[in-house]
Amino acid sequence: MRDKKEIGLPPHSINQSTTLSFINLLKILNMKYNLNAVENFVPLTKEEILKIISEEEIMRHYLGFDFVLRKPYSSPLRKDSNPSFALYYNKYSQLRFKDFNGAQGSCFDFVMMKFGLGFFDALIRINRDLHLKLGTYDGLTVVNKAPITYPSFKTTIEKKKNLIQFKPQHFTEMDKKYWSQYGIERTTLVKYNVFSAKYVFYNKKVIFRYSMGNPIYCYKFASDHVKVYRPLHKKSGKWLSNATAEDIQGFSQLDSFEGMLIITKSLKDVMCLYQMGYNSIAPQAEGTYFPEDILIYLQSNFDPIIILYDNDDTGIKGSQILQDRIKCQRIFIEEEKDISDFVKSHNIREGNELIKNKINNYV
Repeated sequence: MRDKKEIGLPPHSINQSTTLSFINLLKILNMKYNLNAVENFVPLTKEEILKIISEEEIMRHYLGFDFVLRKPYSSPLRKDSNPSFALYYNKYSQLRFKDFNGAQGSCFDFVMMKFGLGFFDALIRINRDLHLKLGTYDGLTVVNKAPITYPSFKTTIEKKKNLIQFKPQHFTEMDKKYWSQYGIERTTLVKYNVFSAKYVFYNKKVIFRYSMGNPIYCYKFASDHVKVYRPLHKKSGKWLSNATAEDIQGFSQLDSFEGMLIITKSLKDVMCLYQMGYNSIAPQAEGTYFPEDILIYLQSNFDPIIILYDNDDTGIKGSQILQDRIKCQRIFIEEEKDISDFVKSHNIREGNELIKNKINNYV
């Protein structure tokens, strides 16, 4: 094998294959040593992309129009007759998108979902489409055009607040009755930062008030994001959230970071599984795209990984997408919509036996 210096490769490029596309690497192997080329090399990374172009400009390019924050649009990721796709800024002033079907994430996640790409392939696509010329040597740039930018759009977009706050109260008898249906104890609610909320504020204005006929529960995440759950409210108004794909439900409460992990679809199911003795986490929804770095972490620490989503079209599709990205096994519950509903119609002991038998069939 030829030495790195003989073929003009930058330091560590053999081991860090993510800095070059395969086609460019083949071209480099046939290239004469050029010290200037090596010194001018800039790797293709998320950080280098954002030095040239902003998140807003990337999203603007792939949406194809100047968007307005928090305004609903027809989803560009699926057929959507009722506009339910919107963009907003999280508490770190990062641009995020959120789709009604549960998909959410950064501009890079958007490109991954839109074109069915892995993380690095999405970087390659952005690099190529926007003429950024990263990850290439002198003479190997695919295009010689100037980078595509949207400077006027970048400077005029306004970052608005999406603040959700609540006033907690002691758990009521109604709360105890509701959660006990699923075998979930008060100590478990406390562990997972689930609160009974007397009031909910949106951008410092009261929008919800607790009542016995309409109880309110707030899930608080380590990021200080909040997810509001009103289980007895009509379907369209059950949820309010400023949580993002990085807010993995149950992650901060994991008792260990090794062994078996169950990825399910809701915090209620996570808590139900915890009562049975299982390590479990959940994305914000079955359609939420797990960030690549989180999946890498999970894959390197847990084995086996079991996916337990709903046995419906959304759950089956979402679990298949996840299985295509990591080594894992899928199980489904045919008797009920999910494990918490199974416990509600049976009991926690029978639910535990059901999960144990399904896992034993695959592991």
